[in-house]
Amino acid sequence: MLHETVTVEGSPIIGSLCAATDHMCQNYAHIMEKPVPIASHVKHRGRVIEVSTEVLRYANGREHTLDFVRHPGAAAVVAVDAAGRACFVRQYRHGIADFLWEVPAGKLDPGEAPAMCAVRELAEETGVTARTWISMGLYLPAPGIYNEVIHLYLARDLTIGTAAPDADEELQLAWLPLSEALGKVQSGEWTDGKTAMALLRAEFHLQL
Repeated sequence: MLHETVTVEGSPIIGSLCAATDHMCQNYAHIMEKPVPIASHVKHRGRVIEVSTEVLRYANGREHTLDFVRHPGAAAVVAVDAAGRACFVRQYRHGIADFLWEVPAGKLDPGEAPAMCAVRELAEETGVTARTWISMGLYLPAPGIYNEVIHLYLARDLTIGTAAPDADEELQLAWLPLSEALGKVQSGEWTDGKTAMALLRAEFHLQL
């Protein structure tokens, strides 16, 4: 919903732009058509991802070539204890050549349901199990080039156990109040996208 603020004799009032915006969106919905994939050339098959060059034909007849990355998908978990603290892991991310604080997360194994992946990753990375699970929807990291879908979950009623991370994972675990973690996201200290989205969704669900 879009609004504009108008001041009349020193008093701000909100003028709604909803009607105009809705009308504009409805018009675009009728005009725009999805492009049609007409070719796909695989350039690389890695341990996790597949990279290809895709050719799309748009409604105006033009063709556009783009690089595209296929990914099996992932799940990420905000696990919140009775004291309102959430658990986070710090690990090295080669894409930025540095460490990041993140919510526990990991890719889906072949044929694995997202909810089962969330349960597995939380237990492996942190040793935490949960009796209550709430789906918080999806997060799309980079849909312009990447088809990865991250399934977000809120975990409650926790039991703390022993972590068993994968051989290639070296993790540091910490528990922070949810409000403090949100503050780190809002200040820019924490920059991981899935963590930011997951924390905002968790805050919303915890207020319901």
